[in-house]
Amino acid sequence: MEKFDIKKVKVHRTASGTIFEMAFVLTALIVWGLIIWLVHQAPDIVPTHFDGSGKPNAYGSPVGVTIPCIIITIVAIGCMVVAYFPRYINMPVGIENIRQVGLVITSVRVVGITLLLMALAIAYTMLGMSSPHAFPILAVVGLLLLEIIVFTILIHKAK
Repeated sequence: MEKFDIKKVKVHRTASGTIFEMAFVLTALIVWGLIIWLVHQAPDIVPTHFDGSGKPNAYGSPVGVTIPCIIITIVAIGCMVVAYFPRYINMPVGIENIRQVGLVITSVRVVGITLLLMALAIAYTMLGMSSPHAFPILAVVGLLLLEIIVFTILIHKAK
């Protein structure tokens, strides 16, 4: 029996992939619509950095808050693109069969959509809250960690 080689895997368009991509685009449009709305509603000076206790310790323009949101959105788009090239996805579990590849691809797509929520959480924390605290950001980070743990377990069990 031939050893499985992830470098030979070709990913083609599927119905589930198209659904993920449509969900991604819809989520991106909603998230960026809300971010733009928050920027226009924000005061001229907003908190841009928080100390360890969650208190603001730096302030700046609301437009400056969009910079990390743009970077995170680019990374999220990268996740959706790299789903078509699973050999470039680094997982803590050895990939030994095609079922695992399918789970890896789904994992990356779910993380991509969740990263869009991270951009919204950052914008909402800095622009939309009357008394900013880190809960929205920490909630999305927790969700990302949970997704990674669950998918890693599922990929490991799919051997």
